[in-house]
Amino acid sequence: MRRLLVAALFVASSVGLYALPATADTSGKVTLSYDFSANSVAPSASGPNFIIEVDVLPEHTPGVVRVVAVAPDNSGVNNIVCRFQAVDKSQVSCSFNFTAAGTWKIHAQYATDTSSDVSAWAVTNIRVGY
Repeated sequence: MRRLLVAALFVASSVGLYALPATADTSGKVTLSYDFSANSVAPSASGPNFIIEVDVLPEHTPGVVRVVAVAPDNSGVNNIVCRFQAVDKSQVSCSFNFTAAGTWKIHAQYATDTSSDVSAWAVTNIRVGY
């Protein structure tokens, strides 16, 4: 699992993305990891939407994932929420239009369905430029 996370962060860094190591709750049977490879440019407050894909492991795990981008401290902008989406082919994809430069904290939350409690999560930080 660590190799997959390192690989995802390596791919993210190849597009100029600054990412701190992600942490994940692995107490259950589901693990979440981030994939930024769908982007051709680094996240930018003046650039195009930035796609964050969340991989759900093990493969073929049914459920839903919500992704929340927590705005940088003192930025004066709201958090961005990508509502719960059904897992499709072990993945959920959210497109974010970041509205401020700085470090955004990205929270992915997994549940078996929208009425169940979150049972797995992962957190990482990304640096959004101008």
